[in-house]
Amino acid sequence: MSMIWTARYADADTVEQMRANPEGIGAFISGFDLNEDLLDAPAEIHNPAIPFDLDEQWQAIHYLLTGAAGATDDPLSVIVGRFQKIGKDQGYGPAWLIPADAIAAAHTALEAVSNADLRKRYDPKAMVRDDVYNAQLMLEDGEGGLDFVMDDVDRLRSFLREGAKRKLDALAMIN
Repeated sequence: MSMIWTARYADADTVEQMRANPEGIGAFISGFDLNEDLLDAPAEIHNPAIPFDLDEQWQAIHYLLTGAAGATDDPLSVIVGRFQKIGKDQGYGPAWLIPADAIAAAHTALEAVSNADLRKRYDPKAMVRDDVYNAQLMLEDGEGGLDFVMDDVDRLRSFLREGAKRKLDALAMIN
């Protein structure tokens, strides 16, 4: 079974609805309620109406950003962080709330790091040593693994930029 990290923006009313009625949080984050009329957005902008996922490479991206497999105090610790849990187990624990201020801080911090600097941080051997999910595949893929991760870093930049601009919270889970 794969471990997939998924997040979806939520305004204050939606966050309160999920806190009050957490059994629907997995369906919300997964986008089962999507309104087809909200799905148009330019390709370079993350559409806040739809879920955002980092698939199985979520922890490798987190490691690239923070140098750790787990949560840190770094503002870039937005994929794996110390956030308020909401609801029941969604497959690998409960969902959690990423507050708007954490999204804005992560956006600011990530904008200060170039892709070239991130590429220098890539160390699949260290990721294997630190038990990062799917790190062995990254090691076997060599440069292809780095390119795969960097594509998602660019997508994460867009996700954080839109969230910071709109001052939205996000609900996230691993399932």
